[in-house]
Amino acid sequence: LFGVFHCRFSINARMTSSSSSASSIVNVSAWLEENKDALLPPVCNKLMHGQGQLKVMFVGGKHDNERSDYHIEEGEEYFYQLKGNMELHVMERGKPKLVRIREGEMLVLPSRVPHSPRRVANTIGLVLERERVPGEFDCLRWYAPANDDGKHQPVYEEWFVCEDLGSQLVPV
Repeated sequence: LFGVFHCRFSINARMTSSSSSASSIVNVSAWLEENKDALLPPVCNKLMHGQGQLKVMFVGGKHDNERSDYHIEEGEEYFYQLKGNMELHVMERGKPKLVRIREGEMLVLPSRVPHSPRRVANTIGLVLERERVPGEFDCLRWYAPANDDGKHQPVYEEWFVCEDLGSQLVPV
């Protein structure tokens, strides 16, 4: 179901942003330095670009993220690991699977796959998501330990309209 691809991406890449004009360039290294204090638990993410159909965020920073939930989204998500390695915990038919994304690798996660990104301190990842349609729901779900057949059953979930996962996760 999942494939991890090797991809080269320079941290000094020139990246366009449509928030002001097609010619706006963002120096990723400088942006990360300016926003490093915003990469805080529990999610450790900061939205770089949120205008239009594509959401561009960086995740990671000086802290481990503190997530035990699994996120379910209606759209695909693109993960690129810029610095260090990460683990993406996913559930497939109630059974956990661990996907390791190493520095320089990328993964396109299919829609509706429960996933829990786990990062340690001093790692940085790029995540791309599509614009959600108005009224579309995301879910945060927690699972019980495995039962006798090795499956994990949900113990709690909350569906919500996601506007900023970083701030909306805290009260859940």
